[in-house]
Amino acid sequence: MSGDRKDDEPPFSEQPTGGRFLVAAIFVSAVLLLAMVDWQTTPGSMGQTVMSGGWWAEPALAPTVALIMTVIASAIAFFVAKREAVDVGKTVRIYGQILLISGCMIGAVMLMRVLGFALSILVFASVVATTAGFRGTRLVLIVLGTTVAMVLIFRVGFGIWFPRPALFKWLDLPVSWQGIL
Repeated sequence: MSGDRKDDEPPFSEQPTGGRFLVAAIFVSAVLLLAMVDWQTTPGSMGQTVMSGGWWAEPALAPTVALIMTVIASAIAFFVAKREAVDVGKTVRIYGQILLISGCMIGAVMLMRVLGFALSILVFASVVATTAGFRGTRLVLIVLGTTVAMVLIFRVGFGIWFPRPALFKWLDLPVSWQGIL
């Protein structure tokens, strides 16, 4: 790939910006979580026992303190950070690729029950390598190499063997083939 292509430019400006949008999202998330603290925690025992610690040992205290510090720090960081110049089209495309890869990872885990470990890793590696821009022989070599490496890591390195998938119950494959796949 050529280094002078316009697509190789990062979606954000070269100057560090401080991530105003990210800091704003952290601020909003912390405020929402702070509003839910009462519903998400239960009060501890207020009985007079040897082990009761008082208000500082309540389950809601640590999250509340951490969220208040997050709200304050993110509000300060938002006003201190520089303005951002973001190319929305490139950013959406890049985060779309990240979302696709994350979804494929979840899909590969779900497919293990149906296709088995090796075949689901083969499908996952194919999607990731294609998304990364590999084509032709390099794509095939990367996908097969990744699949073989993952199978060896889990089966030989860790000694983890997954249960027989549904595909092998549907198809009457020889046991030797099942061990490979």
